[in-house]
Amino acid sequence: MAFRRALALGLLVATAATLPGVRPARAEDLPPRSHALLLLRVMAYDRNVRQRAGSTLTVVLLSQPGDRGSEERTSALREAFESVAREVVVEGLPVRVKVLPYRGIAALEEELDSLHPTLLLLDPELAPALPDVVHLTRRRGVTTAGTRAMALGGAAVGVAARAGRATLYVNLAGARAEGASFDPALLDLCEVIRE
Repeated sequence: MAFRRALALGLLVATAATLPGVRPARAEDLPPRSHALLLLRVMAYDRNVRQRAGSTLTVVLLSQPGDRGSEERTSALREAFESVAREVVVEGLPVRVKVLPYRGIAALEEELDSLHPTLLLLDPELAPALPDVVHLTRRRGVTTAGTRAMALGGAAVGVAARAGRATLYVNLAGARAEGASFDPALLDLCEVIRE
């Protein structure tokens, strides 16, 4: 079983940036569908996902309000996650997606309290808010995802396209602080960041 999971993730990572007909918004971005598939597969490698998610795996996509690029990326990711969610489940859990504009840490805390998400994906424009967001997600047990730089800055997971391929980064301390327990098979396939 572990071998099949590793093979599936390996194939997904190897092909994620090359799906036909889908172009990323920026060179370091993955196509939205590839991004969604990869992050949901990562969540399947979290041995605590069922406990943390409850009956539904909720994904929150956090955007920078008023920033056209951020809003467009988030909208494309929402569509991709919703499409993928019609086709797959994670550890038997249905996937629900919610887009939130970032209006400060207090407003985000209220939203997280009502939504109980398992995964929070930050738009790259929200890099300046990362320390506050990570502080909150660690208290709430929500896995954060973003760019490679965000993973280096404390987010649990970073995803980037490098040399035409998807590259996955896991900040081990950040992931553990947020309540994730990633299977070693996943860690073998990504770049592990140790704080």
